[in-house]
Amino acid sequence: MSAVSAQDSRRPLRAIDLFCGAGGLSAGFRSANYEIGYALDHDAEAVETYRQNHEDVNVECVSITERTPKEICELAGGTVDVVLGGPSCQTFSTAGRKNGWVRKGDPRNDLWRQMLALVDYLKPKAFLLENVPGMLYWKKGEFGATVLDEFGQLGYAVSKQILLAADYGVPQRRRRLFLVGILGDKEFQFPDPTHLGGWRRDSLDLWEKKRKERGLLRHVRAWEAIGDLPETSASGRVSAKPDKGRLTPFSRRMRGRRQTGEITGHAAFPISTDNLDLIRYVPQGGTWRDIPRHLLPDRYRGMRRTDSTNLFGRLAPDLPAYTITTQFNNVTTGCFTHPYYDRSLTPREAARLQTFPDTYDFSGNLSSVCRQIGNAVPPLLAHVLASAIAEAVLGKEQAEAMHFPPRPIQPAADLPAPPPTDTQTRKRMTRQSRRDTKPEVLLRKALTAKGLRYRVDYQPVEEVRSKADIVFPRLRLAIFVHGCFWHGCPEHARPTKSNTKWWADKIEANRQRDEETAEKLESAGWQVERVWEHEDPEEAADRIAGLVATLRLGDAQAA
Repeated sequence: MSAVSAQDSRRPLRAIDLFCGAGGLSAGFRSANYEIGYALDHDAEAVETYRQNHEDVNVECVSITERTPKEICELAGGTVDVVLGGPSCQTFSTAGRKNGWVRKGDPRNDLWRQMLALVDYLKPKAFLLENVPGMLYWKKGEFGATVLDEFGQLGYAVSKQILLAADYGVPQRRRRLFLVGILGDKEFQFPDPTHLGGWRRDSLDLWEKKRKERGLLRHVRAWEAIGDLPETSASGRVSAKPDKGRLTPFSRRMRGRRQTGEITGHAAFPISTDNLDLIRYVPQGGTWRDIPRHLLPDRYRGMRRTDSTNLFGRLAPDLPAYTITTQFNNVTTGCFTHPYYDRSLTPREAARLQTFPDTYDFSGNLSSVCRQIGNAVPPLLAHVLASAIAEAVLGKEQAEAMHFPPRPIQPAADLPAPPPTDTQTRKRMTRQSRRDTKPEVLLRKALTAKGLRYRVDYQPVEEVRSKADIVFPRLRLAIFVHGCFWHGCPEHARPTKSNTKWWADKIEANRQRDEETAEKLESAGWQVERVWEHEDPEEAADRIAGLVATLRLGDAQAA
């Protein structure tokens, strides 16, 4: 049975959105001037988000398994030209692997068949199915071939392609599978990329050469997407009044109507003290591999350096973000640490990287909002696909008249300046312990376990104001346990992420004071040993024990 009437050339295409979530696909298709007649999802909070952002769409909180194709046709209230759907993808994603690619017997594996039945009933002019690339590869590609074949048997020319969102102006290296079927024999042509760039820093020059040869735009970078947002607030509501010096073509597009007023969802998530200590070691573009191994949680001890490469990752401001997942609030699960601040991304920052405009508000608790944003199709990418589908269905001239393509986002010539140090970071630096720090305590325990006796916080000579952290007075051995940030560790010395000159001057002053202290102690007959906080305390204790043994032997020989 067909529910499609003859195409009225005077009206735009109408679509329905299955598994709609927060509405990323609908937002993109509506911005391309599609009408959305009906949407559904079983997630109540996602449906509430959809409803408040698409007030004129008939959206239901219901599982697709609870509606027959005939009921959906009636609820759509008219002609359905395009069926959209993103069946649950967790079972096909690498993050959700159990027993191979998917969980055996998981009913979500067959949700695509509900969409298949609806397409069979409605016979729309086109359909779009979005999922993770893993959907194609399960059972050595047999599953993906089955999906393509069964849609093809309904009379559709089905095309598949894995798209990189960054190649279409999305500031995110997100790879997703798209299946597009056009009723009849006409094969769908996926849109050509408008942007190009590399993934790895060691190959960026080659990609840049290729980009120029093809005449494409550079990838939109993470910091030009979020760098204009102000400091976070506890409520998540911040002033939208822009700092004009920080605006970019991308952020202007995302601000839309909210050039002034309020921006919502810009609250920082709580982060444990342990994780806060760890992410301090991670530079921009770095990951867990930049954290001293002995400081990592036990579960990392057996990991190879090539495993889970994005855990504890910090965004590089001059590259697109990695995939925004449903756990972007947790810095341990991926590359979700802010480029400059020691915190995870806020919902608004993640929404920006997904190309949701600032006018798009999200309902629900923290985990729900993260799930909604992470599961969504970037609206900008959806707009690009909507325009291409309209052209395949209507022809180029009519499609451009009724379903205008998006304007490619021009990348910013220069990145916005780094932000000033935020209040939270300033407070943490101010209250950072100067005595009995964790590295000091661990080193003392290791020395005590070796049977060594020492004094702590001891001033070796009156002329030197600084107290040594650990001292062997009789042997005239003074040990200083230095924090990598405050004392300019050679292994972790990097330009500070904000207020660069102020911090550089501060660190240089600390370094000069350390050198002067060492010179005064050595001239007074003391030996000075420095231990950095990133060092393994057991290895440092072995080194000190060796020094103590050598000094004691020297005393014995002198006697």
